[in-house]
Amino acid sequence: MLRTLLLAGSTILPAFTFATAQESSEQRLDTVMVSGLRPVPGDTLTEDIAILSQEDLDIRDTPFLADQLRAAPGVAISRSGALGGLTQVRIRGAEANHTLVLLDGVEFSDPVTGETDFALLSGLDLERVEVLRGEQSSLHGSDAIGGVIGLYTSGQAGLNVGAEAGSHDTFRGSAGFGMAGEAYSFGGAMAGFTTQGVDSAGLDGETDGSDSRSGLLRATLTLGQGWDATMLATYRESDSQFDSDTDFDGLLDDVDRETAAEQSILGIALAGRTGPVDHVFRANYNRVDRTNRADGTYTDSTLGERTKLAWSPSIAIGGDDVHQTLSAVLDFEQEDYERQSMDLAFGDPNQSQSFETFGAAAEYRAQIGRLSVNASVRFDDNDGAFENAVTWRAGAAYGFGFGGRLRGSLGTGVKNPTFTELFGFYPGSFTGNPDLEPEKSTSWEVGWDQEWDRFGASVTVFEAELEDEIYTAYTPDFLSTPDNRAADSKRSGVELAARWSPTRQLALAGQVTRVESSADDGSDEIRVPETTASVSANWLANEDGLKIGAALDYVGAQDDFNFGTFPSTRVTLDSYAMASVTAEIPVSERLAITLRGDNLFDEEVTDVFGYYGPGAGAYIGLRLR
Repeated sequence: MLRTLLLAGSTILPAFTFATAQESSEQRLDTVMVSGLRPVPGDTLTEDIAILSQEDLDIRDTPFLADQLRAAPGVAISRSGALGGLTQVRIRGAEANHTLVLLDGVEFSDPVTGETDFALLSGLDLERVEVLRGEQSSLHGSDAIGGVIGLYTSGQAGLNVGAEAGSHDTFRGSAGFGMAGEAYSFGGAMAGFTTQGVDSAGLDGETDGSDSRSGLLRATLTLGQGWDATMLATYRESDSQFDSDTDFDGLLDDVDRETAAEQSILGIALAGRTGPVDHVFRANYNRVDRTNRADGTYTDSTLGERTKLAWSPSIAIGGDDVHQTLSAVLDFEQEDYERQSMDLAFGDPNQSQSFETFGAAAEYRAQIGRLSVNASVRFDDNDGAFENAVTWRAGAAYGFGFGGRLRGSLGTGVKNPTFTELFGFYPGSFTGNPDLEPEKSTSWEVGWDQEWDRFGASVTVFEAELEDEIYTAYTPDFLSTPDNRAADSKRSGVELAARWSPTRQLALAGQVTRVESSADDGSDEIRVPETTASVSANWLANEDGLKIGAALDYVGAQDDFNFGTFPSTRVTLDSYAMASVTAEIPVSERLAITLRGDNLFDEEVTDVFGYYGPGAGAYIGLRLR
């Protein structure tokens, strides 16, 4: 069931419950993890967050998280062709590298491109997803100018195993386990996925397949004296085939191109209390290595590394009538970038660069009766690479006795240029621009939420103005390069969401989003559909575990560019609606048969001009619960 709450904030250090996995899951039901420097009760927050619970994720049951996010208001997906191809997420019309993704509190994005390729987000054993929209730089810094997506892994005890096979020679398998004692919890998961895919160029040529493998370990240890430690480690690798424009006519050709990616993440946290002050210390490491090949031959590679250290103290004051919390964070981040290429015909593309940032932020929250208020401010010292930045955010909400809640917030955000934008080099087509300025944004939102016994709904109106937007410009010698726009870009829209549980067995949910996103010249931003919508139903038929889920996801028309003409011309990509159905049929107390169908209308799905996605698919599997 899609739970849309009237929520607020952002976090660099989301909630930490260093006890058993069961206690952690119970805390997540009552608080939002991604909304502040500490867990924030859902009925005290001032911004809108979409929460996808385990039941929501089971409805679509897809291998890739991006398809689950279609259920969240304000989210648009751009997949370059087949499953496993580059997959981007845009929130409220912002760019793909404007969204921060956290996996159990550790930043997931690629340090090279500054964005998360959601094709890597498969097999994570997730139990909950939180989607926070709007500028969140006042706590997170430059990577959260558009929003934050928090991913939380499952703490399920025991053993669970699943396998599935179906259309396009697709197979996926997973296994997870968890155990807990009085002073520890430990768990892990493994997953694999492979598909022959489809011809993403739409030329009925060879298919573009992909495969991925991943492993994850997590642990919690109670150290005594009120101190606890947690650890998260994950490794994933993927290989994806794709088509490219080899004859430079602006259209894809049916050729043999492949990208291999490896990602390693390690996060360690220590939490405890000294007197009235609660502390969280964190150390995170993220490494992404990508290698490209053409016709089986190495062409180039990129390596990005991010190391982050943080300390966050917090103190709570007051009682039930007036409760105040003051939290802060000091963090240090270093990002390293390397690029190697064999093609020196158009210049030397090899690069080795490094950035360092020191950040300091403070957050204040107060609950005074039915009134909730919060404010946060952050300073980032970019060590001379960019100008230093100050960002802020403030919000308030008031709850009425009849279940209604009025909320509003406003704030600023900043996004530093990425390594690719500054120093990227693709012979004969793209060159970076080391003189880029950071992007800056100001936004506000106002919303109303209504809760009755089995029904809840929300409406949110938002507007944002982006200064110095980074876009792709074209030089007289036909090269492309990033540049800052001369005037402001604007985004605005409205989000509607509702949920209803007419019976204990049936849950219904839906959302509709309208977004207007325009560049400085008034033209629509590309790959931002004006309308997105989804509806879903989850039916738990009986106590034995028989359940059926169904969803319909709609993506409206959106603009893109056709580079097959000179100069390039603007084109409109057709709207589409994708229907999916899942079922879990119990065979015994622990074993169940799974059925899944996606894109049942066999729609032609094109999110990026020239790339064609897979048609209808049907899959069958087994699950050990």
